[in-house]
Amino acid sequence: MAKLLSMKAVSERVGYSESKLYAMIREGEFPPGRKLATGGVRWLESDVDEWIMHAYEQAPEARLRLA
Repeated sequence: MAKLLSMKAVSERVGYSESKLYAMIREGEFPPGRKLATGGVRWLESDVDEWIMHAYEQAPEARLRLA
């Protein structure tokens, strides 16, 4: 069964503020949520997880200096 996430849950899951996510949605950089008939907007957990994996795959490797 599909799990629906609120913006707060999406923000916590992704690690970005809600305002940053709304800006990314406007720019087409993050999937928009769906308006529910009962009110509110929700995101499919699978859509958010897919975005996270895609962002991770596109990110360069971190070059950490170990002292």
